[in-house]
Amino acid sequence: MYGSPGDMLVRIWVTCAALTMIYLPSTSVRKIYTDRSTGEISIIPFLTLLTNSHVWMMYGYMCKTWFPSFPVFLIGDIAASCYLFIYWRYSTEQQHTARKIGAVVAFLVLPSTYVIVGGLGYTDQTRAEVGETEGYICAFIVVMLHVVMLKNLVHVIKSRSVASLNVHSLIVGTANTYGWFTYGLITSNWIVSGPHIFVVILHTSALIIYGMLRPSTSSDVVTFRCYVCHQ
Repeated sequence: MYGSPGDMLVRIWVTCAALTMIYLPSTSVRKIYTDRSTGEISIIPFLTLLTNSHVWMMYGYMCKTWFPSFPVFLIGDIAASCYLFIYWRYSTEQQHTARKIGAVVAFLVLPSTYVIVGGLGYTDQTRAEVGETEGYICAFIVVMLHVVMLKNLVHVIKSRSVASLNVHSLIVGTANTYGWFTYGLITSNWIVSGPHIFVVILHTSALIIYGMLRPSTSSDVVTFRCYVCHQ
């Protein structure tokens, strides 16, 4: 079914890394549930997890990538939905939170509708062609989601402070990114590996910057979470 032991090893690698990325936001969710309040926790990581997981899940389904893409991102889709429900439940501004969630869901309706309509044959495309088009949508979303991280890095450089970087999330995210990039290369899938040229450079740069500017004392607090579980 798979090309070689190396191929399988990479698939296991990205599965573990992606599932770890999906798990990371749960630490914030547990705090929200315990405190019965969202506090200063941002909703953005949960929304990006939902967006990214949903589009890649559909890509995995249309391209019949049963391991690792479809099951991993199905889990991400479900987890993100649960995270967002808990966030909304304990938000002090439920209407405002609901509008944000609704806006993302409304956006996701577009690629979802395309995949359903195309998959049923109404666009005169084969399943593979629909999957390829969905893949380009996924690649675009990956790049756009990481523009936020790029802006954060610019702020880090200007302020010469890594207080907005979380090294643990960054390390896991980098392992995840390199994994998907490698997976795309060994499977000759440039829809997967292509956008990760940008993401790999971004994560590598972030680690280098953190290494150069890392806090010398324990008084510095790191708060940024990079919870984009991506291909």
